[in-house]
Amino acid sequence: MKKTLIYIIGAGRSGTTLFDIVLGNTSDSISLGEINRFFKRDGIPPKRKEDSDVYLFWKKIRQTFERLSNTKSYAEYDSLFQKNEFHSNILKSFLKTNDLNYQKDLNDLYKAIALNVDEKIIIESSKYPARALNLSNYLNKEDIAIKYIYLKKDPVKVVKSFNKKDIEQPSKNFLMANIYYLVVNTICSIVIKVLKRRGHHTFCFKSEDFLKHPETVLKAAEKALNEDFSESQNQILNNRPLYTGFLFDGNRIRLKETLFLQPYKNNTKKNLKYYFTRVFNYIVYR
Repeated sequence: MKKTLIYIIGAGRSGTTLFDIVLGNTSDSISLGEINRFFKRDGIPPKRKEDSDVYLFWKKIRQTFERLSNTKSYAEYDSLFQKNEFHSNILKSFLKTNDLNYQKDLNDLYKAIALNVDEKIIIESSKYPARALNLSNYLNKEDIAIKYIYLKKDPVKVVKSFNKKDIEQPSKNFLMANIYYLVVNTICSIVIKVLKRRGHHTFCFKSEDFLKHPETVLKAAEKALNEDFSESQNQILNNRPLYTGFLFDGNRIRLKETLFLQPYKNNTKKNLKYYFTRVFNYIVYR
């Protein structure tokens, strides 16, 4: 059965993991999270017990991948993928000059996933725009159709989130968080336009709009991506728990078995940092 991959791009701390989970609560869909960290983690989902469903699920994928492409150590795979997916190497993706070994390994990884997933729709929130382009450039379209979502969040909240030091992702100071947000969202804006011109289904929205009016955003996503997310809408409207699926990596909310969508709260203090962030990131968030 041909699979559909819905790939979510955006800056870190923007709510990509949450939206991954939401879409995965539609039948025939599965949430897989940040697959791009597969090699960095040696194919082992972090902070999972060895007898857990998530651990055993990824163990099968790891074993399948090793049968398909067991030519390098995981550290070598990780280094190769970094050189072809980090933001600093985005030009390779635009010019389609990525390493041939990378192209093969990328296909082998998704083939291993497809062989172990029963659901038709795979949701991935790896975020990296270069990876998004590479999937469009090199993934076998006869096996997997790719659709894209670009999610961006209020820069003030993202910058504030990067000040936290008690969570898994590395923290950033105020100025670096602002620069990061501007650069990454500029790249994402360009990439999503390129992908749309290539004929891919694409959908762009703001995290705050989703938290305020989830049913409206999900209906817009249905129309843009030509998919049915009504079950996810019903889960949220009826205040039913959302199942977190089989996320490999991502926000720590993945470690919960279920969660409820929390109502939007705008309690941001308006000070000098607030106005600086607003003005500095106006172009990409307006």
